[in-house]
Amino acid sequence: MSKKVTLHEALNILKNAKNVILVSHVSPDGDTLGSTLALAEGLKQTGKKVTIMVDDVISSTYSFMPGIGEYIHPQKGQHYDTDLLVVVDSSSLDRIGIVEECVKAPILNIDHHVSNTGFADYLWLDDTATATGQMMFTLLKEMQVDITLAMAICLYVAIITDCGNFKYSNTTAASMRAAAELLELGVEPNLVSDFIEMKPRKNIELLCKVLNTLTFFDDGRIGIIEINQEDYNKDIDTDSFISYPRYVEGVEVAVMFKAVEPEKTRVSMRTRWIDVSKIALSFNGGGHIKAAGCTIEANLTEAKKQLVTKIIEEMRANK
Repeated sequence: MSKKVTLHEALNILKNAKNVILVSHVSPDGDTLGSTLALAEGLKQTGKKVTIMVDDVISSTYSFMPGIGEYIHPQKGQHYDTDLLVVVDSSSLDRIGIVEECVKAPILNIDHHVSNTGFADYLWLDDTATATGQMMFTLLKEMQVDITLAMAICLYVAIITDCGNFKYSNTTAASMRAAAELLELGVEPNLVSDFIEMKPRKNIELLCKVLNTLTFFDDGRIGIIEINQEDYNKDIDTDSFISYPRYVEGVEVAVMFKAVEPEKTRVSMRTRWIDVSKIALSFNGGGHIKAAGCTIEANLTEAKKQLVTKIIEEMRANK
């Protein structure tokens, strides 16, 4: 299990490393990307050698983020030497993909997920934080580095994407205060929103197909959409698709299945009341109480059967 550390202990661990690798999780979202990019810039200001990695494709949605082109995508058989590996916004080791094999170094995990498995050597965890980006903003201020406009944009993206532009239940006064400070540093929320909300035509074409798969279970309390392997495209950002079953009247748990390989299905869950992080954890995934995900080593049909059964069990147990 991890040694839990405070903000200032995490800061000291970072200060003592000269060469640092930062890694974002697979299926990278705005929080892991924005948090990583902002920390990378802050560490560079203090004279550190910094490398940022992700073992997955980054959606074009985030192509506007300053520094996004600096990400390295490690390949099997490669090895990278470093003093410290910082895992950003990940609750379990499998979320860093092949980086686990490519980098052998002490691990500092900076995270806000209640389902964190304690896989790292050191863990700075704040499960009350709206986003890891909120934690990172606090860390960077304690580092007393110059928080540039580029860093502010990345931190703002991290915060708003994890709380749905302040409409999800994890929105707090602290996250809104952090966002306000970032606006004072020059972030223009309308421009960020325009970038994030703009969708390529292929996204909308895929959405039309996915909506035709909408099905319901347990008297309409579970709403499901799915992307089969034939339609799956790693270059298409599908994160927003789950909002469609989520906001159907009567749906209490929304699920999106993605058949990324013949025997590998990625799952995203959203809920109004049960703890889906517990369900995700049972499949070696994780997340938040009301928003979580996992990867099931099974085909789409079998994965759907296993997960729906588990959701129904959890709903019955928590009546």
